Amino acid sequence: MYISPRLTCMQGWDEMNGVIVDIDDTLINTRRRMHRVWNLLLNREVPTEAVETQGLEQIFMNFASKEQKSQVKEFQKRFWNILLCLDESGVESLKLHKPIPHAAEVLQHWSRTAKIIYLTGRTENMRSRTLDELRRFGFPTETTELVMFNPEDYARPKGENLSRPTLTDTRSNLSSKICEKFNVVRVIDDYPGYFPIFKRLQIPDRIGFLRPKKYKPQHYLDKGATKVIERWKNLQDQKSTC
Repeated sequence: MYISPRLTCMQGWDEMNGVIVDIDDTLINTRRRMHRVWNLLLNREVPTEAVETQGLEQIFMNFASKEQKSQVKEFQKRFWNILLCLDESGVESLKLHKPIPHAAEVLQHWSRTAKIIYLTGRTENMRSRTLDELRRFGFPTETTELVMFNPEDYARPKGENLSRPTLTDTRSNLSSKICEKFNVVRVIDDYPGYFPIFKRLQIPDRIGFLRPKKYKPQHYLDKGATKVIERWKNLQDQKSTC
């Protein structure tokens, strides 16, 4: 995968420590939007509790109609197109996002002494909307980096090309490139499955942002997190990123 254009703006910042931060469900609460996406996809009311606690396959198998299940590939593709705003119906639901309390204040503080690198599974077509959203919610953007996936990185989850890298492979590749450019001292993410990547890259401070309805703290620690937090307020008194 050719990714250097995504990282060229990092040139000249090598002397700074870096902090990698995920966006969705780490900085921004996407619960209401995910609920809307499933309702749009299945044309029915899917319980919020199911969206918060179940995986994609579970939700589809538990709430799709028999006819929808017979067209699983079409629905698989449409799910990602809506979520990634490749389908226009996904754009309107972005207004349902909310900032997670205290996250913006903590990142504003850290940005004074470190380079904030937003690493997100959102795709390049969402760049301007994502930056607008970060600004609107008070997150630093002026001296930060936004590293995103490309739409073709979702060819495998969409079922279009099973020979393509997995989303975890893509995340690993991008994380490695970031660590080549920066002395990354901290990473914060809500998904336990990415922490083996961060441990392999020897990022010293690996923080799991707990999603308590889906995971337990031990899920993060077993995968390589050095600590788990449930609220950004827990990090407000942390004076330095070094």
